[in-house]
Amino acid sequence: MVTFGNRNSEKEEQWIYISDMMAGLMMIFLFISIMYIKNISDRYGAYEEKKEEICEELQKEFKKNVKQWNMSICKNGVLIKFDNDLNFDTGQWELKNEFKEILNDFFPRLMNVIFKFQNSISELRIEGHTDSRGKPNQNEFDSYLYNTKLSQKRSRHVLEYSLNLAEVRNNDRILEWAYSNITAHGLSSSKRIFVNGTEDLDASRRVEFRLRLTEEEHLIALIKKELSVTNDEL
Repeated sequence: MVTFGNRNSEKEEQWIYISDMMAGLMMIFLFISIMYIKNISDRYGAYEEKKEEICEELQKEFKKNVKQWNMSICKNGVLIKFDNDLNFDTGQWELKNEFKEILNDFFPRLMNVIFKFQNSISELRIEGHTDSRGKPNQNEFDSYLYNTKLSQKRSRHVLEYSLNLAEVRNNDRILEWAYSNITAHGLSSSKRIFVNGTEDLDASRRVEFRLRLTEEEHLIALIKKELSVTNDEL
């Protein structure tokens, strides 16, 4: 016969066991969390260090051209942007002559910087942008689709023009890298430029050159891997 006192004792032992098990699980979870944070922190530190190194080289290379070309360098990632209205006319994808002259000098020098860090750069993204206006009498939806096609044409035309420069076309090393690492993207009017709350139509019509780093891809892959492991453990 089991006495009341014995039943209480058994229940206390069960609760102690469950409590110890939960404490153990919490320790495991804490250990996984600490390792996850450390791994992410280390990889992010490596990314920031390489990003700073490349940005310093870009700023050094184009120091004399920043004001002349109205350039901004690394203000939003490893990105080069020309803050002017010399790129395209409204509704047009053909490069204006002023922008062609800039590309003639800029692009080969950009590739020289890229080759200094080619093991750390996984992609050169040529991103085309438009302002928010579409054709006359178009609604917002149709204007967006129209600008999507327009921005794609702009980025592709910049890519085509840049790779056809004699200094580039005659360099097999550059072309070989380009075939695997240079891409063109049309972003429509999704990233318009505003000044004091008003869209700057001229500045919105632009092409940007964005570098993606291998460390950035490693960081993203690590986050996905660590999250997967953590979920499996839980």
